[in-house]
Amino acid sequence: MIAQFRTLGQVKKLREDKAMRALEKARATLAEAKARATALEEEVAQSAAFLPERERGVYRPILNTAVSVPDLDAAKDRVLALAADHRALCDKRDRALEYVQRCRTRLEEARTELRRRQTETEKIESLLTDMIETAELEAVAQEDAEIEDLFARPVRQPATEGAEP
Repeated sequence: MIAQFRTLGQVKKLREDKAMRALEKARATLAEAKARATALEEEVAQSAAFLPERERGVYRPILNTAVSVPDLDAAKDRVLALAADHRALCDKRDRALEYVQRCRTRLEEARTELRRRQTETEKIESLLTDMIETAELEAVAQEDAEIEDLFARPVRQPATEGAEP
């Protein structure tokens, strides 16, 4: 039975190690996701800061001049494209922030799984330790009983011939 519990303990330890690796991976993934989200935050902030200037840059050549309607429409389309690019960047940032949240959730799940695996491993180790101690105590008690039986028996006197008891 002790051998079976040792094997079970090894299996539980392997599962605990696997959970630890999953936790490490979840931490690394979260760190990468945070770094990406931070980079996108900065990119969005820069884009927002320079968007009005870029829009003015598109309109500047046609201001105070006579332009054709197609040229005006082309400028308007470039400004709309700038705004669309900025919105796309904001959407990308938002998706990155959502991914960070999912990574945090996965990290918490990995922590919970690791705690559960550690508890299982500790339980098996505790049971195994108790079983070993009990087996050792039983062996000592059995040895003591054998010794006591050996010395507690009445010593038989060798029978002498012709003697009556």
